Amino acid sequence: MNQTTDEERRELVARRKQIIDENAKKFAPLLDYMAQHRKETLELMRRRHAYYTQLITDAGIKTAEEFYERYREHFLMYGIKLKLSDNKKWCSIHLELEDYDYEYFCVVNDDTMAAVCDVVTFKDIFRHIEVDIFTGEEFE
Repeated sequence: MNQTTDEERRELVARRKQIIDENAKKFAPLLDYMAQHRKETLELMRRRHAYYTQLITDAGIKTAEEFYERYREHFLMYGIKLKLSDNKKWCSIHLELEDYDYEYFCVVNDDTMAAVCDVVTFKDIFRHIEVDIFTGEEFE
């Protein structure tokens, strides 16, 4: 059986650390770009959320079904798809963005008014995720 000595293990650990450090330096610009992109994406989502919330508030919309009926054609003119759930308790807002990206918001029935969910499903560079756009918390 081939046994490694303590010295060989220390050398292996040192080499692994060196490789990790080299890769961290090599990919730092990419990681910075990805962090900046995420920051900008979340800011746009918060602005869209505020816009949809304002539409609800200004029109006094009480339910997701009412939101769907009132804005379906308006959103369609801009290429934004609204879909009302079968049980009429929520309405999805589906945006197709460039580079096959998308964002998926949801309007739900709340206590007295319809509300836009804080959790948005979207494609973030390489993966599809759900994130609370105000806290940054990701969900699986």
